[in-house]
Amino acid sequence: MKVYKKIMGGVAAVEKALMAVITIIVTVITFANVCVRYLTDSQFGWSEEIVVNIFVLMIMCGCALCAREGSLISLSLVFDLVGKKAKKVMVAIITVFNCFFYTVILKTGYDKVLTQMKNGKRTFSLMIPEWVFTVSLVIGAVLLILHTLEFCVDVMSDNAACVKEEKKEGEEE
Repeated sequence: MKVYKKIMGGVAAVEKALMAVITIIVTVITFANVCVRYLTDSQFGWSEEIVVNIFVLMIMCGCALCAREGSLISLSLVFDLVGKKAKKVMVAIITVFNCFFYTVILKTGYDKVLTQMKNGKRTFSLMIPEWVFTVSLVIGAVLLILHTLEFCVDVMSDNAACVKEEKKEGEEE
């Protein structure tokens, strides 16, 4: 398990660096587009293609990082009230359903990439093959599956914050 955690820690570090680079690129391109639009009557038509498609990758990576910590949007009303064993059961069930859903996204994205490659479809402004952008769904789904499983392993081995027992007042360490 330690090797898996170390590998996933490296993957998460790459994701965080990628998200920082994406944020910079998207901000610079959008700012340049606004400046050009404000100063002239034209705009960078191609910028929206890049910004929207790269933003999809950023969202997928962000969701995967949230899944790693178990902090995706959820209703914790019941989860917070139950004991450690019940939390483990609930996380196992949620992991199965989430991984199924992410596998559907993976399969759908993969099929779409193959279709776009066969058709030779290209983006409107930049004429880049569309599959180059669509592959972000596949990458994101893989990262979501890996990080969801990582969180489940953490919960089952009592390494996740949501199952660690809180020390009672007056207890010594």
